[in-house]
Amino acid sequence: MQTGPIFHERNSYRRPLIIAHRGCNNYAPQNSLPAFEVVAKMGVWAIETDIHLTRDGVAVCIHDSTLATMTDSEGIVEKMTFDEVSKARINRGVAADKLPADSLRVPTFDEYLDICMRYGCVPFIEFKTPEGVEVAIKNLRRRGMLDYAVASSVKFDYVAEARRLSPEIFIHHIFSKEKHFDKLCDLGYAGLSLKIADPAELPEGIIGDIHERGLRICLRAADTRESLKTMIDLGLDYQPSNCVFMPIV
Repeated sequence: MQTGPIFHERNSYRRPLIIAHRGCNNYAPQNSLPAFEVVAKMGVWAIETDIHLTRDGVAVCIHDSTLATMTDSEGIVEKMTFDEVSKARINRGVAADKLPADSLRVPTFDEYLDICMRYGCVPFIEFKTPEGVEVAIKNLRRRGMLDYAVASSVKFDYVAEARRLSPEIFIHHIFSKEKHFDKLCDLGYAGLSLKIADPAELPEGIIGDIHERGLRICLRAADTRESLKTMIDLGLDYQPSNCVFMPIV
């Protein structure tokens, strides 16, 4: 199995390779600067975020294409300028009514990467649009972070494009299916998640099969200490979590 700087340690109780999904939901609103900051200070392995581009080409961290889902504003991000998007304030999620308003701006991708770099967390980036792939790869290359980041997407073509642009970056296919396994293997230095939350529902032998192909694997979110321990015991390589608890033991 191909390795790199982000996998210098194996997933374990002592050092769980937790991916804080959207920064996590149990301390601050998802995809917010406070959420990124708090889990970074906790020492998580990776911080996941989603990126969209504004009309003038600025990458911002937000899950949906519209501001209405999580902020006090409306509009489609890709049809708005960055200046317009920056006026929105996140108003949903834990502590949204208690945190300083300026901290609840929609974060830029640069601000997110600044936090990851400051605390040594792996940027785990989910691409929502094809345009975002090239912008993110260029930004990571400028910062010298291509070998210390993950390019992920539900769309197989997006992770394939990330590989075309960078031989160094680790790629991760979200909710992959068996038809993609050999393709990921051919792309190299890759992993995948299965759309399975309960480890008991795993097909027999699939973890070993995926490892034999040289790929890494995780399931859907481990949101309790118990589920996290179970996934580590099964030999999964990392695990996303919406509710980060550190330490796990």
